[in-house]
Amino acid sequence: MSLWLRSKLKRMDNKGIAVTTEYVLLLGVSLLIFTAVFIGFNSFGNTASADACSEAAYGIASHVSQCIADASKSDGTVTESLDLQERICGSPYLVYPSGDGRSICVLVNGVEYEAPVIVSTGIKFQGFIMSVPAGHRIDYEPSSGTVALS
Repeated sequence: MSLWLRSKLKRMDNKGIAVTTEYVLLLGVSLLIFTAVFIGFNSFGNTASADACSEAAYGIASHVSQCIADASKSDGTVTESLDLQERICGSPYLVYPSGDGRSICVLVNGVEYEAPVIVSTGIKFQGFIMSVPAGHRIDYEPSSGTVALS
């Protein structure tokens, strides 16, 4: 084989390695960019869903808290119906008083949200509210100082 042909083949081999390396590097960079974009969109979706769930749960806790505060101001027995949504972001939820009776808690998908209840001291709470089925109410009995959630 002539010297000229050998040098030509050697240059072609080096060029092939360079082109292959370039394609592999471009594939790696493209995969890295695709993965970063996918993680970004997934994170955005999860954050938006969590924010919507949090906002709805705090809204329900605040509404129930306000209804309890309004009922406890009365001198007579009060029964107030509550119109609550059936689900928060597609999930059922539970509304209940905190252990110390200072706030109303909403439990959705294992996460607890709470809003303070502003009532006079000595008010006792009973019961809880499940989101499904509908037909919720708050009963206040001033003689015993008891608020019942049902």
